[in-house]
Amino acid sequence: MVDKDKKIKELELRLKWYETILNTVSEGINVVDKDGVTTFYNEACSKFEGIAPDKVIGKHIMEVYQLDEDNAASLHVLKSGSPIYDRYYSYKIKETNKRINIVASTIPLLDKGEVKSVYSIARDLSQLKEVLERTMKVKDTEVFPVPSINGARYSFEQIVAKGDSMIRLINSAKKAAKNQSSVMIYGDTGTGKELFAQSIHNASQISGGKFIGINCAAMPDTLLESILFGTVKGAFTGAVDNPGLFEQANGGTLFLDEINSMSIHLQAKLLRVLQEKTVRRLGDNKETHINCRIISSTNVDPLEAVSKGMLRQDLYYRLAVITLHLPPLRERQSDIPCLIEHFISKYNKRFVEEVKTVHEAFLKMLLNYPWPGNVRELEHVIESAMNMADGDSELKLEHLPKYIRDRIEHNQTHRQPSASGTLTDILLQTEKKIITQSLEKNQWNISKTSQELGLYRQSLQKKIKKLDIKKW
Repeated sequence: MVDKDKKIKELELRLKWYETILNTVSEGINVVDKDGVTTFYNEACSKFEGIAPDKVIGKHIMEVYQLDEDNAASLHVLKSGSPIYDRYYSYKIKETNKRINIVASTIPLLDKGEVKSVYSIARDLSQLKEVLERTMKVKDTEVFPVPSINGARYSFEQIVAKGDSMIRLINSAKKAAKNQSSVMIYGDTGTGKELFAQSIHNASQISGGKFIGINCAAMPDTLLESILFGTVKGAFTGAVDNPGLFEQANGGTLFLDEINSMSIHLQAKLLRVLQEKTVRRLGDNKETHINCRIISSTNVDPLEAVSKGMLRQDLYYRLAVITLHLPPLRERQSDIPCLIEHFISKYNKRFVEEVKTVHEAFLKMLLNYPWPGNVRELEHVIESAMNMADGDSELKLEHLPKYIRDRIEHNQTHRQPSASGTLTDILLQTEKKIITQSLEKNQWNISKTSQELGLYRQSLQKKIKKLDIKKW
């Protein structure tokens, strides 16, 4: 009897821990039983829906929400037993008549093949919108030589380069800017693909038009489709008349970043728009003529993306009329000193500092670092060092982030024999090694590792799968 009571107390304590953890996450989590009655409703849900947990828990979801068949995802999954991932929903709270817009995944909990419960993980789109607006306000306060009247802040004059390969690349991009042919830019994350895309737009004959960019890897397909093509009122519950990015960029440039992350299904729809030069909003039967230049980017070799089925071949031919390859920072070592000087000047103005130079050992360490996060990582390192300088006019080794010093010292004491195989094999081996080391350093925390490497979380997860990196 004592052992049984002890086990019950341990289970109660464990349940309390789990509830505490689920109440600290930013996503809304809602669990319903096989009868559609809510059994768990976390604080994030309560916050963005504006309703107390005691008014939801113990009630059937149809009592709490104004739902139709399309929006009652939990009931649908209870019947089908099949999960629904990253679906957009718009619904109202019965008590307050408040409209809620979310992207949610609804997943069944099975016991011996039978659905016993269903849980939903939801992201509040209004919160995402507020974060985006705050981010844009911060960006607008930064000083850029080129005004952001058309949405493109950068020009070729702002690209810091000294090596011959980068100078030739800039000249090629300037030639590409003269006409409106589609341009595909490929290079590792952090090499400056959007910097080149904006510069091409500002040097073109359509620089007076808008430059609009979107990262195709940053949102689920259902949301991306409505953002690209637009919607009409009634297309789905909560939909309003809203022009898509193709219409908004008419007469200007639309930049599709990480196009290789877009689903093949959506790529087919994109191809039709490019071929017909018309776009049809979701739920509409009317087509609108569009005339905007398309600049796209990939973080992998586009031909490799085609061969692996990540990018449609016919879409590749449409998008890659002109192709620009941005080399990783490790291949343009001669540019590192002038980039350091550029970032010191930038952050001197922002921090009201007077850093004038860098110590020889500081520069040598940065020249020997492999820069997996490329130029973006270098900027973050300089910003970090200047925060640590605290009035010192010279950046020194002690001002560098610890992970930089540790990694270089580790490489110097544990030099590996040269990799063998083709150039592609060697690069993949190197990439796998760098990602594995970063994962181990961050105790396999995906968010921390993606931030350290300058990658989007989704991109890092794809690389882990592609490179078959496993936690031992």
